[in-house]
Amino acid sequence: MILHSKIYGSGYPPVLVIHGLFGNGDNWISFAKKFEKNHQIHLLDMRNHGKSFVSNKMNYDIMSDDILKYIYYHKLNHPILLGHSMGGKTVMKFSIKYPIIPKKIIIVDISPKDYIDDNQKKLIHILKKVDFNIINTRKDLDFFLKTWISNIKIRSFFSKCVKKQKNGKLCFCFSLLNIEKNYDSLIHKKIENGSYHGPVLFLRGEYSNYILEKDYNHIQQLFPKCKIWTIIKSDHWIHIDNPIDFYNKIGVFLNET
Repeated sequence: MILHSKIYGSGYPPVLVIHGLFGNGDNWISFAKKFEKNHQIHLLDMRNHGKSFVSNKMNYDIMSDDILKYIYYHKLNHPILLGHSMGGKTVMKFSIKYPIIPKKIIIVDISPKDYIDDNQKKLIHILKKVDFNIINTRKDLDFFLKTWISNIKIRSFFSKCVKKQKNGKLCFCFSLLNIEKNYDSLIHKKIENGSYHGPVLFLRGEYSNYILEKDYNHIQQLFPKCKIWTIIKSDHWIHIDNPIDFYNKIGVFLNET
């Protein structure tokens, strides 16, 4: 099966955007519109997310192969890959597994290390409490989530990640069941062994703890030609917190030969 996507523009090289956990390609429409004049932008929905297929198997090896199938299906020549969070780890795995394919890669606020923080697992437990038999609107969902999630940005993200079914009821735009089932393979998985020697840009949020200075050595072992830049005044959702600086730095990297 081929991943669902939305495609903007027609320039070369193409840029594939891989979203984070719980997200989908629509989260990156503003990015696509910013760069579609010079690049063909592919906003992918990964398995168990958005409009792509549902599967009970989900890990970085499998998702790397999903991207490979997508590239072959669309006959893309040496694309640039950009991944945020879970998407960033997928891109890291892909570039090490298939190093001759990417022209360059961009990793947004994620390190190759394993993460022991269970904040994401707490979110899963909260989301399992959502009853769409009584929650009928995004406003209802936001009000419900407010009991457990004080961060407005996170609540807003999940309130946008819902869709209306044929029966008129809302549902999440991701398979919570399969994400929970494969959680350990996604969060507690370290990217190691091998290397990618093409150009790599790591972007980290100034206020985020996803990429720390103590991670740099591991990053540079896997990606010898990497650059690590900080986006000021931003947390984990860099592209939302400081889009101007984010777009500027990516623009510089895309234009480098």
